[in-house]
Amino acid sequence: MRREGTLHIVRVNPAAHNEVPWYHLGFADYLSGATKMKTILGNELLRSFLGTAVGVSPQTIESTIESLKTESIANIFDVALADDALAKLGLL
Repeated sequence: MRREGTLHIVRVNPAAHNEVPWYHLGFADYLSGATKMKTILGNELLRSFLGTAVGVSPQTIESTIESLKTESIANIFDVALADDALAKLGLL
């Protein structure tokens, strides 16, 4: 089954120039609202996860990371993923 929903990304640690940022990322299914969170350490891993594993566009990834530098929460709407992909990503 293919699910549509929103990726919610929360920057957990406060912004500091010497600290590696870490994030909680979850996928909220539009039908059930269920969310399972995954921890991602660093901007490079976040870029890779969003681009390679989820298929988010490079422009959206960079905009999201820039937003997370000043805000603690970002959302990426209208993400569609199959159940097997969600399970493989640790989000089901």
